[in-house]
Amino acid sequence: MLPLSALVLQASGLHRSTAVTALHHLGYSFLSEVSSNAFALDRLRSQGGVHLLICDVRIDPVSRLELLQTVARERLAHGVVVSGEMAPGTWSALSHLLQLQGLKVFWLGNEAATLERLRALLADFQPREAQLGLPLNEAASDEDGEAANLPSHGRLRAHLQPKVSVATAQVYGFEVLARWQMDDGNILLPGEFLPGLRRAGKLDGMLFELMTQAVEALRTLGNNELKLSFNLEAEQIAQTDFAAAVERNLRQLDFEPRRITFELTETSPLHAPPLSLENVLRLRLLGCGLAIDDFGCGHSTLQRLMELPFTEMKLDRHLVADVNNGDPRRLIVLRNALALGRELGLRVIAEGVESPAQLRQLQQLECDCAQGYLFGKPMDASQIGTFLRGAPLRLQKLEAVQAVRPAQ
Repeated sequence: MLPLSALVLQASGLHRSTAVTALHHLGYSFLSEVSSNAFALDRLRSQGGVHLLICDVRIDPVSRLELLQTVARERLAHGVVVSGEMAPGTWSALSHLLQLQGLKVFWLGNEAATLERLRALLADFQPREAQLGLPLNEAASDEDGEAANLPSHGRLRAHLQPKVSVATAQVYGFEVLARWQMDDGNILLPGEFLPGLRRAGKLDGMLFELMTQAVEALRTLGNNELKLSFNLEAEQIAQTDFAAAVERNLRQLDFEPRRITFELTETSPLHAPPLSLENVLRLRLLGCGLAIDDFGCGHSTLQRLMELPFTEMKLDRHLVADVNNGDPRRLIVLRNALALGRELGLRVIAEGVESPAQLRQLQQLECDCAQGYLFGKPMDASQIGTFLRGAPLRLQKLEAVQAVRPAQ
């Protein structure tokens, strides 16, 4: 694994020192600190980029914006932590702009970059090992054109994250996520192996292996009601006989289609729309559910809502994050997204719920379901029995909900 690198761009020497010390404790071994845009760009270009950039926008925010766009355009960082107060409404726009350009963006606000604050802020940040200075979504290829980042050792493992009812706090199902377990026990996240599987044409093979592992895990529990959801990419449902292959797989597993939901990601437009629609209709007629994933953050979201027979709407974590930060527009957008889902007769699931305050807000807004670290992180399929018995999770500490337990 490549050593983690970071650069701190702040005018205050004290703030730079605080951030550098915190990053060192977080495992960043190659650290630089500068006080101006020019020095920052020189350092970034000379060392080929960094995994993380901390940038204070209080000093000349316009020039800082230009710097951040250059960083994104030249792929000089994988993630950026923005600090400093911003004009109302500008943070959301800046975050969206930089994400469109390939950066993972975090907002520190006016707080100092202390160890505790950065540890919490970067909890989900997974610096990629893709070569710095190249587009993050382009992996190196061998002579045959197959992605070279396809792992040569280890195996695919299904990790399950619980989904709960907001009203009752009961677990009603799990989202099944792909992980790659190396021979030494280390776990790779999708960004580190999924491009290789995609280019090798193995997405369907991955899906059916995940289905097998997850179904077998539920079967050992003797539970006939818990539901499973799986992610699909647009290119998968554009394949001839994809729905038929799913039906065969479910028949072989002896698993009821009504307990399966497929989440259609919003990262790209549909391929071959007539064939895609045919596959989706066959899946729905089979009895499977269909969720629109990352609602509010994707491609032609409203158009897809009108065209495809969805049964669920999954709200993107950015609609839920910081909903209590005092910005009334966030609450308005969230309330209306929930109202839209209800009007369309869809089950609405809020993603990225990490705090009791977020959960209380969702309860007040009468959101149907929720998913996030507050209820449980993704876990190996072999661990869900222990989880459902309540060993690692103590939701009774939350004032607003009951302890999480499996739905009866």
